[in-house]
Amino acid sequence: MIRYHAKRKWTRALGILFAIGAVGTLAGCHKNPEKRIAAISEKIAAKLDFNEQQKALLNDITADIKKDFAEEKNRRQTMKDDFKSMILADNLDKAKVKELIHARRVRMEEKTDKYLDRVAALHKTLSPEQKKELIDKVEKFHKKWE
Repeated sequence: MIRYHAKRKWTRALGILFAIGAVGTLAGCHKNPEKRIAAISEKIAAKLDFNEQQKALLNDITADIKKDFAEEKNRRQTMKDDFKSMILADNLDKAKVKELIHARRVRMEEKTDKYLDRVAALHKTLSPEQKKELIDKVEKFHKKWE
């Protein structure tokens, strides 16, 4: 009987340690958006074996994305609060929802126009091998989500 209880204690202890480790690991993986943007940029540069010119172009794009993301933070919070109040209201204000969605689309279009020229400049510097590698990565990504 003593052996059985000792065995159960070890099993519980290991279970608790595993749970704490899992939570700690998951908490460490949650990066803030700026770190996530930087990590993705570094991964792209490493996977496609960017030269210094390509890294500089990518870093410029990344810096602007981080800046825009920080500027949008207050706007996203306001939009979130607006949606909460709309959900809590007795009647849904369809015009206000459409207005918020339209404003978001306009901002996204502006950002697309802003970054498209820079991405095109980076694209011009890619070698045929880098373009093939990029296509392979995109196809792999799409297969994952199909």
